[in-house]
Amino acid sequence: MSEIFDIQSVPGRGNTTILRARGRLEAHSASGLLARCAEVRKSGRNLVLNLSEVTFIASSGVGALLAMLEEYRQSRLQVRVAAASPAVDSVVRLLNLQEFIVMNPTEDEAEADLEAA
Repeated sequence: MSEIFDIQSVPGRGNTTILRARGRLEAHSASGLLARCAEVRKSGRNLVLNLSEVTFIASSGVGALLAMLEEYRQSRLQVRVAAASPAVDSVVRLLNLQEFIVMNPTEDEAEADLEAA
C-alpha cells in the first residue's frame, strides 16, 4: 500500500514556521522532510513540525528527525514536534528519544513553548 508523503507549510506566530507532514515517513520521504526543514532553518526561523497525520515512521525517518534536530541546534534555532500521531509517539517512546525530541500535544502549545524559550 503506497501512501504519498506530503508536507504543507503554514505561517506561525513570530519567528516560527509550521510544517504539517502527512503519510509514511520512510527512506524515500525522509530526504524531502529534511529539505523542507532546511529551507525553514536557512530562513532563520524556528520550526513546529506537526506529525499528527504521519501514519508510519521507519528508522530512516527517525534518523532524519534526529539529524534535523542537530542541524537546528547548531544553528541556535529550535524545533518542537506537535501533535505526534500514535505511530510517531510510540516509536519515540520505544526508542526513549523524549530527551532529544521535544513534543507538545498541539501546535499552539508548541508555538507558546518556543516563544517562552
